[in-house]
Amino acid sequence: TESPAEWSGDTRRVPADYPTIQAAVDAAGPGDLVLIAPGVYREEVQVSTPGITIRGEDRNEVVIDGEFVRDNGIIVFSDGVAVENLTLRNALQNGVIWTGVRGYRGSYLTAIDNQDYGIYAFDSGDGLLEHSYASGSPDAGFYIGQCDPCQAVITDSISEWNGLGYSGTNSSGDLYLIDSVWRYNVAGIVPNTLDTELL
Repeated sequence: TESPAEWSGDTRRVPADYPTIQAAVDAAGPGDLVLIAPGVYREEVQVSTPGITIRGEDRNEVVIDGEFVRDNGIIVFSDGVAVENLTLRNALQNGVIWTGVRGYRGSYLTAIDNQDYGIYAFDSGDGLLEHSYASGSPDAGFYIGQCDPCQAVITDSISEWNGLGYSGTNSSGDLYLIDSVWRYNVAGIVPNTLDTELL
C-alpha cells in the first residue's frame, strides 16, 4: 500500500468533538490522532482509514467495554494504524485485532477478560506490540498468526492468567519476543502449525 500524498495531522477528540470513538475514526484522515478522554465506551470500533493513531488520555480510565455482546474492542483493516494507552475488556472475541494489514503498533494497552484473544495481529506484518498487558483470555493473551515474514516484535509486555501467554500459529520470519513476562498461563509460549490456516 502506498503512503498517502498528504497527512492532515488533525486531532479529533472524543467525546468533545465526536460522541463516539467510531464517529471520530470515521471522520479521521491519514495522519490524524483520535484522542479519547477518560470514560467507558460501549462500542466496537472498526478502522478502515490508514495511518491514524487511536490514543487514550489515561490507560486505566479509557475503557472500551464489549459487555460480552460485541465481538471486538477495536478491529483494524487498514495499514499503519497505532492503538495506544487504553484498556479493552469483555469482548466476545478480541480486545484489539489488526487483520490483513502492513504496519501496525499497539503500545501501553491493557486487554482483560476478552473471550478469545487479548491483543492479536492476523495475516499482518511489520508490527510492534509493546508495554502492554493481557489477562483472562481463554485462548491467548497475545497472538501473532498466519504471517511469513511476520517482521514483528513483542517487547516489555506481560501476559498472565490466559489459556496461552503467546500463540504463534503459522507464524515465522523475523518474529521476536523480547524482555517480556509470560506467567500463570496454561501454557506460556506456543509457536505451532495448524492446517486449518494458511502458511
